[in-house]
Amino acid sequence: MRIGFARLLKIILSSFFIQTSWSFFSMQGLGFLFNLISGAKKDQRNQIMKTHKEFFNTHPYMASYIIGATLRAYDEEKKSLDEIKKFITIAQTSFASAGDLLFWRTIRPALLLFSVILALKTGVTGPLTFLIVYNIFHLYHRIQGIRDGYQLGADVIFILRSKRFTMTQKIFEVCGAAFCGALISLISLQVNYLAVIPLTLLFILLLMKRVSSVFIILAVLLLLIIIVMV
Repeated sequence: MRIGFARLLKIILSSFFIQTSWSFFSMQGLGFLFNLISGAKKDQRNQIMKTHKEFFNTHPYMASYIIGATLRAYDEEKKSLDEIKKFITIAQTSFASAGDLLFWRTIRPALLLFSVILALKTGVTGPLTFLIVYNIFHLYHRIQGIRDGYQLGADVIFILRSKRFTMTQKIFEVCGAAFCGALISLISLQVNYLAVIPLTLLFILLLMKRVSSVFIILAVLLLLIIIVMV
């Protein structure tokens, strides 16, 4: 099943407001309800209003996957309300954990470190690079999440095993370690640029005990690029 463009656009726009009505009782619950109503058909809205006034809390970008899957369940009319609510309960926890690891722990810190290095050398290019690159990943998951959720339904939860999440996280973990070593070498230690390589390998060993040799080589290549740039 595919979702229409006009409907998709309406859900995307509403997804930006999922955190505008926080409360201790329901967290993102009202925002999630607003998102569902925005994408639901007219004859479904009353039922959604009665059913989804409960607690909801997940990573704000990952909520799109759950919204898409929930709307498909209502369109198909094959699942009971209890099954839909059970899916939401399980999915919000899974996507919250995956989103926190992907964005808060890996992508954002790695890009911030890289942006600081750029800012020291090129000024405003650093923060601009961060905003552009970070929002490419952010908007991709926010938009594609709705499409995948609607297309896969409840099975969208298995997408967390895909390379979209696992490979991206591994790459940015290595990049973050590389940029961290580079930044400390260039700013704090005031050592020769060649010292970036062994220092960053030390960071990699500390931060990623199970990293493969492929990713270590990738980190070294990234360091060489940084050395050439500076």
